Amino acid sequence: MTRSLSELADAGAPAVGGAPAGRAYAGESQLERVARRRLQFLDAGLQVFGTSGYRTATVRQLCRQAELTDRYFYESFENTEDLLVAVYEREFDHLQQAVLAALADEAALRDPMVAVERALNAVFEMASEPRVARVCWLEVLGVSDRVNSVYTRNIERFAAMVVAFARRQFSTEEIDETESRMLGIAMIGAVSQPIAHWLLGGYREDRAKLVAATSRVFRGVIDGLPSEPGV
Repeated sequence: MTRSLSELADAGAPAVGGAPAGRAYAGESQLERVARRRLQFLDAGLQVFGTSGYRTATVRQLCRQAELTDRYFYESFENTEDLLVAVYEREFDHLQQAVLAALADEAALRDPMVAVERALNAVFEMASEPRVARVCWLEVLGVSDRVNSVYTRNIERFAAMVVAFARRQFSTEEIDETESRMLGIAMIGAVSQPIAHWLLGGYREDRAKLVAATSRVFRGVIDGLPSEPGV
């Protein structure tokens, strides 16, 4: 069988402590080649999981999409679930960074509702990419205890960010830690369910309408908080 340039470049590279040496090929080190191939599989995973779905995906299908052999799949991932987690965490990190950028805007720092609307717009903008929405809001649900744990951890992390923002804007001393945590998760749910509905309904609704509707939920919560800014 004809070997790819990556295979030829990696073949025969001396190992040190069980790991391949960083031999350069076409200006790219071994570590750079591994990182590039991993990225190719992450992109392939987003395409496959985000279109035909995780549960029918195979390593062969992912390799074909990435234009790499299964040798390189197992170089970075143990199985398809491992790749699903990596794809999900990459896209969720992108989402969190987009929201943080929206919250850091000068106008958003002055007016909490401006912050809410800009953050929601960032979320729905990412969710308007069907592959991202399907991976982050559908495909990761109910796969395994491990994936459930990853999903729950990320939702709690995102909820904590929402709560931290609220604490900076308002006096919330009378709300204990457990209630604050549950309130943050409830507000995430107020966004997640419309996204899932939007995706499954074929994106019939205008994104601006979704932002306006969900921002009303956030406004209701904000109006129920003390008006005096927190210290």
